[in-house]
Amino acid sequence: MLNVITVDEALKIIKEKFSAGKIKTEILPIDEALGALAAQAVYSVGPVPGFARSTMDGYALTAEDTYGAGESLPAWLKVIGEINMGESAEKPVKRGECFRISTGGMLPPGANAVIPVENTEEDNGMCLVYKAVSVFENVTKAGDDIKPGERIVNDSEYISPAVIGLLASAGIGQVTVRKKPVVGIISTGNEIAGLDEPLPPGKIREVNSHIISAFCRENGCDAIMYGTVKDEYDVIYTAVKKAAEECDTLVISGGSSAGTKDMTVKIIEDMGSVFVHGLAMKPGKPTIIGEIGGKPVLGLPGHPAACFFVTEIIIKPLVGIMTGRTVEENTMVCELGENISSNHGREEYLCVKTEGNIALPVYAKSGVMSVICRSDGYIKIDRNCEGLKKGEKVKVFLFRR
Repeated sequence: MLNVITVDEALKIIKEKFSAGKIKTEILPIDEALGALAAQAVYSVGPVPGFARSTMDGYALTAEDTYGAGESLPAWLKVIGEINMGESAEKPVKRGECFRISTGGMLPPGANAVIPVENTEEDNGMCLVYKAVSVFENVTKAGDDIKPGERIVNDSEYISPAVIGLLASAGIGQVTVRKKPVVGIISTGNEIAGLDEPLPPGKIREVNSHIISAFCRENGCDAIMYGTVKDEYDVIYTAVKKAAEECDTLVISGGSSAGTKDMTVKIIEDMGSVFVHGLAMKPGKPTIIGEIGGKPVLGLPGHPAACFFVTEIIIKPLVGIMTGRTVEENTMVCELGENISSNHGREEYLCVKTEGNIALPVYAKSGVMSVICRSDGYIKIDRNCEGLKKGEKVKVFLFRR
């Protein structure tokens, strides 16, 4: 017999039981850190760029030498050399002198501006400057991008391609990140066939482990799929024991209801503790939440649509706790396009298709995965609500696309 509690009560239990878990860290080369969260703030050692450099092809000079210069009365400066990318000047520039310089070239000592080449003319070792420039015009100064000691990555910041580029520009080749939790996934059921197996009559494809694995990897975890095991106590027990030892958390798909063949709850009780067996949600009523050795263990319904919604509603907050990521809702407010009846005594999750600001329910006899894929998101109907009326405002929880 299931002892059903509400979704909110289950989420409160998850927060109370598992929020104190220590988040592990590791040091990774920046090229392997994409998608991780920084475990601590990162500070620059030196300035970026490390020297003043030109943003134009032109001539490096002293800005004061160009004051008053124009088309009719150019300033005349002696060209004393050339600075290309990756080079430094052999000598400083003095008043009345200039260096040819390429974009990105290092300004020579004494120079404080660059005149673009299109505003000049070179003749017999002299540069005619036809326009005045101000101090540091067309110049990126040392530290303009990053100052010495500046914080360039925040604690818990997502390591994106841009952040990796920033770290590289600061000369930082490795970063301390939050280690991705490992989620072990076991499917149970004598009726299940893997994707690489024949499909005899009466068998169905194993779907749930692929849903759970994809979701965990998408949300910052690593996943290990332990395959499908038969509905036999000793076989399931052995698989659960192995996965619980090797992983940070465990999800068992199938065998979570109250039937004689459903042994998941007994195995979790024998190896640890069961906090929840039954949620007032549709789909997903026969959900189990427990722990083995202090690690979260969840038993999910075998039906793929139920598995999907329990993963979305229950596992997502748990993953947020394990990874330290903020779980953000992507929602929009719509008007309901038709009447919906609901009198289940459970919080109901119903797929919808959006057309502008109209939400239309997407029905199926058995809640198959194709319905979810044809939907833009879902709405929640309160467990005490007997239905929603056409035109009523509803919050649509959008699927990530």
